[in-house]
Amino acid sequence: MITMITTIAVALITAVIGPAVLEWVKLKFNKQPSKESLMKEAIDLNELVDYQLDNMIEVLECDRIWVAQFHNGGHFYPTGKSIQKFSLFYEKVSPGTQSIQHIFQNIPVSLFPKALSKLYKDGELGILNSSTHENYDLHSFACDYGTKSFYMLAIDDLDDHFIGVIGIAYSREHKLSKEEWIFIRQKVGAIGSLLTEYLNKKK
Repeated sequence: MITMITTIAVALITAVIGPAVLEWVKLKFNKQPSKESLMKEAIDLNELVDYQLDNMIEVLECDRIWVAQFHNGGHFYPTGKSIQKFSLFYEKVSPGTQSIQHIFQNIPVSLFPKALSKLYKDGELGILNSSTHENYDLHSFACDYGTKSFYMLAIDDLDDHFIGVIGIAYSREHKLSKEEWIFIRQKVGAIGSLLTEYLNKKK
């Protein structure tokens, strides 16, 4: 009798508790990040990018530096194809320099075909004097805000996808030295790595 009860008990434990434990293990290791942890990830990323930009504006002695990222800004009618836009997510300015971050939000990439085409192909562009004829359709980024010299570099993820742009602006004419270019490229690589790690994390 006892043997029969034991057998039934073992069968019951195996049939009921076993799957329950298995489900608990699955939930434990496949648990989705909480809203709190997602917020912490975003704050940590912002702090790290902010540190990089602080370092850049200090070393380069520029007047404005910003990071724009591409995103889906809606859909075309009637096909539903995504509208590609960009927004300035980060910006640092020197004392007395006007911020433009709030102005450049949800901007269609179609407004800057020359600049974005060059960045996509070459990864970099430089404008020593924004009043010259060739300014890659960047008048609104340059002349309208007192910018004289202006530089842009593509931000690529670890798979070489074009995910954003970093812009560096001077209110005076300034030609970047070889050392400054090397420094900027290193920082762009670091920021690209930070953004890639954040964007690729499981939601």
